[in-house]
Amino acid sequence: MASKRPRRTEKVIFPAQRLELALESTLQSVDVAERLIRRFCKKTGCTEQQQNEIGLAVRESVANAVFHGNRCDAAKTVALAVELRDGGLVISVRDEGTGFDPSSLPDPCDPQNLLRDRGRGVFLVNATMDEVTMRRQDSSGMEVIMVKYLSKTP
Repeated sequence: MASKRPRRTEKVIFPAQRLELALESTLQSVDVAERLIRRFCKKTGCTEQQQNEIGLAVRESVANAVFHGNRCDAAKTVALAVELRDGGLVISVRDEGTGFDPSSLPDPCDPQNLLRDRGRGVFLVNATMDEVTMRRQDSSGMEVIMVKYLSKTP
């Protein structure tokens, strides 16, 4: 009689600790990036809330890179990298555009901006991630670096 294998009760961790992608500057890439980052988050043990927050931040960052940075130019790509490091996820989104000064963005909470249909992406990224750094690249484009700590307590 064959013996049964013991059941494993520990959480299985996704074997990859890092994921890097070069995305086309298309609307479809925004969806692809969100789907892949959510899958990576789930496999690395993120809570559902963390998956939602990280998914939203990546979606907004990639959308900004595609539409505002690369201006949907098919010759340009968006680089997405995520790494599990020191108890958190470090995510980078880079475009090949001209860059911008984040302090020049209008406040989306200002009453005159409340009914606008755009202009909340950077606000949402800052609201959902633990650390956000936006910097203009030396050569060209912007890089958004986001950190989400993965503590298991709410």
